[in-house]
Amino acid sequence: MAKADAKELDRLTLARELLLRKCKGRRTNSRMSQLVDLCLASPVVTVPLAAKELRVSQQAATTMIGELSSNLRELTGRGRYRAWAVI
Repeated sequence: MAKADAKELDRLTLARELLLRKCKGRRTNSRMSQLVDLCLASPVVTVPLAAKELRVSQQAATTMIGELSSNLRELTGRGRYRAWAVI
């Protein structure tokens, strides 16, 4: 069990590093790094959840998730009411 936990921790650490690379070159008041932390803390992230937690509009949350989508997996397969998780 300890090996499985260590492997999961390594996976999440690598995912965090990959997601934070997208934050490089952003303004200091950008909430993209907070979105990365939210994605790692929550098993499933939706646009309304991200907008509420980050205190941004749903359009801004959608844009930020879209920029991180190469490292996030879309779980629902729908056009509306989508949810994402860390790969």
